[in-house]
Amino acid sequence: MLLLRASTDQLRVTTGTTGSDIEISVNAIVADSAAPPAIKAIPNLGPVASITTNVTNQVIVDGTTGFASGDSINVQECSAYNNHASVSTTVEFNVTDGTNVVVKAKANLLAGEKLELNENGNWLHYDSNGALYPSVGNVANQTEMEAGTANDRFVSPLSFNWHPGACKCWGKAVGAGTSLTVNWNTTSVTDTGTGRLGVNIGTDFSSANYSIQAMVERTVTSLTASGVEDQTIRNASPVAGSFEIESYDQTTILFAAQDPQNYFWACWGDQ
Repeated sequence: MLLLRASTDQLRVTTGTTGSDIEISVNAIVADSAAPPAIKAIPNLGPVASITTNVTNQVIVDGTTGFASGDSINVQECSAYNNHASVSTTVEFNVTDGTNVVVKAKANLLAGEKLELNENGNWLHYDSNGALYPSVGNVANQTEMEAGTANDRFVSPLSFNWHPGACKCWGKAVGAGTSLTVNWNTTSVTDTGTGRLGVNIGTDFSSANYSIQAMVERTVTSLTASGVEDQTIRNASPVAGSFEIESYDQTTILFAAQDPQNYFWACWGDQ
């Protein structure tokens, strides 16, 4: 709820976009200055016409006229709903005594969203599905995600990537060539020789100390002695922004470099 002083205060709304369709709803009761206060007749506060243009400080509860001096206007509920199918706009509610202005709530409303003051005095922002937006201040930051110990923060799509258990880089590449099939956080691959593939990482790791899991796909399907391939990470190749995978045939005593059908990799570590 929101208390306004009769003969003094106004509740106003400001919208920022022409072509929007903002529906305003207000419910309030009025109490006099008696002890105990008596509830008076419910004031006529609406319905308020939809706002379809940008407006500045449009008065929606005018306590300066029509109320007795000493009355208090108890705004039980107040909301702005964006009824437009596609246009978004900022909506601000503020209170003024004619001199001072206090912003009570402000949000950018996408199509179908609502900004609402509830009976407990809380301003809430709802999405188009009627779900409550979380507090941005409770999003886990990079330090909290890397520590992995906080239980009073939520994970955003961005902050998820900072967790030690999150895969930071993965991909699949054609065995002979430089073609990336699918990937995450991989800018390119390099054919550095037969049975050798260089992988270039998008967002670098903080050092060369990260985990690389690599695998290759054999070029044949039969389980015979021929075409047996294995893979390693090339010695001293991992640096913060790249590494190299080696593939070789082990059907003979002398291992020979050999391009596989496809390379696969996934990496974990600190970035």
